[in-house]
Amino acid sequence: MAGADVAFLGNHGVIVCGARIDHAYDDLYYLERACMHQVLAQQTGRPLAPVAPQLAARVAAQCCGERLQSELFFEALRRTL
Repeated sequence: MAGADVAFLGNHGVIVCGARIDHAYDDLYYLERACMHQVLAQQTGRPLAPVAPQLAARVAAQCCGERLQSELFFEALRRTL
């Protein structure tokens, strides 16, 4: 995957990898939410304005730096099973 944590497979879905299962699950959850919001935005038929690359990089760094949230959320899911 050339160092990427997410790979989109043409006609086959997505693969999400991570150092831990809880990190990969959290990444997949937020990826799905981002895709849902993009589809909703595209349904308006209006042109979309991308965010600045610096903002996207800052948000990505924040998400990767807050892995405790991923661990706590996944542990809560395990308790419900």
